[in-house]
Amino acid sequence: MKKTAMTNNMEQQLIEMAAILGLDEPVGEEVLLAAVADSTYAHNLLVCRGEPEFLGYLLANPPRMDASNDTETFSTADLLGRAADSLVRWAKTGFSTVTEEIYRKRLMACNACPNLKIPPENQRSLYAIAGAGTNERAVCGKCGCVVTVKARRTSDTCPDYHPNRHDLNRWDEPVLQEG
Repeated sequence: MKKTAMTNNMEQQLIEMAAILGLDEPVGEEVLLAAVADSTYAHNLLVCRGEPEFLGYLLANPPRMDASNDTETFSTADLLGRAADSLVRWAKTGFSTVTEEIYRKRLMACNACPNLKIPPENQRSLYAIAGAGTNERAVCGKCGCVVTVKARRTSDTCPDYHPNRHDLNRWDEPVLQEG
């Protein structure tokens, strides 16, 4: 009997969340669980209520809540070297930036990405200087970059494959090698 009550409660919560988002069908359980566990994801869902394309992407790609073994840990020296390389590439483009539309699309993909993480405790000062919030998920676990900076530059690219298309990265752009 308890399981039935718990199942009904979960189903009701899925329906309620769908209503909040303006959807006709209940959201998936993984969407609800991710929104409860990740305030940035929940915020992005609410912000995108009036943007069907973005909302659809977020609903189809909730962040995984398990610890991923695919993220790397980078030394401070490695991070500084990567930042310098990125700055040189960016300078070669004349410090060009992507359009606001592309920037928003890239950030939406980053915010839904399972590789997005909080800066490591021992490097929070370094990340704060680079523009990352120290207590929020703002760092790519694949490359160590601050996503708000990386997503803005025309010279940078997402380092991870799209979950459904291996010819694209998570930004839905062709896979390119940086450097």
